[in-house]
Amino acid sequence: MRIWSKIVGTLYIIAGVLFSFLLLILWATDTKIIDNSDAFIKNNLSGLGITGIVLVMMGVVWGVNWFDYIYRTKVITFDNPGGKLKISLRAIEDYIHSMLMKQIQGIRSLKVNNSLSSKGLETKIRIKLYAHLNIPEICAKIQEITKDYLQDAVGIERISNIEVFVTSIKVNGQEIEEGITDYEE
Repeated sequence: MRIWSKIVGTLYIIAGVLFSFLLLILWATDTKIIDNSDAFIKNNLSGLGITGIVLVMMGVVWGVNWFDYIYRTKVITFDNPGGKLKISLRAIEDYIHSMLMKQIQGIRSLKVNNSLSSKGLETKIRIKLYAHLNIPEICAKIQEITKDYLQDAVGIERISNIEVFVTSIKVNGQEIEEGITDYEE
């Protein structure tokens, strides 16, 4: 990530300086240079367009990588007698996922998202279930197991809430899907 950021940053700095220098030259000189610049742009329009597309695409890829890096590096920090302890939110999500899949039968798939707020850790769990289950009981069990794990194993004291969202229920080979709401994002 650091090398990629340096490469993209350097390219954007060079492109910005060249573009600014070009605009300063056009502003400070006579119209003959403007006419030459216009001719150069017309003759090299496809090359300049491809260069622009490459720069924009590099910026988009860099932005996506940067947001992913920020998400991956979000941590919860504890003070232990031996020093600081940091646990990644992604590591907690992965462990909750594997723990719930092993402990609760009847879950087809699940996705866990953690976020930190002023109230504490917020956990959102999206699940797909089979129809032969008691859904309120399973959801309560998922919330209880997740809360116990977060408090006992990880040591998180402030848990804001644990939301469970059932996205689909599979009945005899057919899938009944809930209407997707704002919760999906």
